[in-house]
Amino acid sequence: MASHLLRASLRAVSRPAIRYGATSSAMPRLGAFAKPMIRPMGCQSVRFMSAGGGKFDSDLAHKLNEEHTFEKSNEEAGEPAFVKEFLERNAFQIEDKPGHDEVSLTRSFGNEKIRVLFSIADINNATPDEGFFQEEAAEAAVEEEDSELPASFPVRASVTIEKADKGSVVIDTVAQDGEIAIESVMYYKDGKLATEQSAEADWQRRGLYIGPQFDELDEGLQELFAQYLEERGVDTALASFLPDYVEHKEQKEYIRWLENVKNFVSA
Repeated sequence: MASHLLRASLRAVSRPAIRYGATSSAMPRLGAFAKPMIRPMGCQSVRFMSAGGGKFDSDLAHKLNEEHTFEKSNEEAGEPAFVKEFLERNAFQIEDKPGHDEVSLTRSFGNEKIRVLFSIADINNATPDEGFFQEEAAEAAVEEEDSELPASFPVRASVTIEKADKGSVVIDTVAQDGEIAIESVMYYKDGKLATEQSAEADWQRRGLYIGPQFDELDEGLQELFAQYLEERGVDTALASFLPDYVEHKEQKEYIRWLENVKNFVSA
């Protein structure tokens, strides 16, 4: 996948108390920790002049074009097999707008509307911090040496479950290594507040009680919340799918960004 992303460590997240599931062997891995791709010595693109006024415009445009050509040549044609396999086996539909960093998965379950919202920003934010995160990253590196499958980076996903005239429950989770961890459970009597993106809605959310610390709940209650999500498709298959899709999406957006900036500089 994207070689430019492999320069930074992608292992960093605090693991909440309850996790369920294990890495699904049926789900393909895209290798977040694979060795970076090496450009061939002869990888050159056609040099072109920029119409811009700066003396470095043509050099920058040339370098952007070279990078775009290389990344495009390594791009997988069509929809990846792991996406097709996930959609065939699960009831979710993907809503992915080009140029946007957020992606949502939607489905119905009985009288409920379910949305799983996640962002490709996690692939850039997942860098080791001091203290606990550094220790955990070191421990994870040792574990990976003994594992057949590469570890994935953490992806935060907000799960919204809405019932008509009953409001919404929003469950914040983290998906990593084929597992789902629950971080918090919030209830909104007004279901619109759970998803509406406006200054007014954000202000109203700030004044609401957001619920107790999830890891302080009775363990039996925590386990039942995990089973509640799993029954709705927030399970091991989804946990394995999210990091792969984030990496795939980020690569597509990176190629698009290279092309747009190249066209701007060379105009």
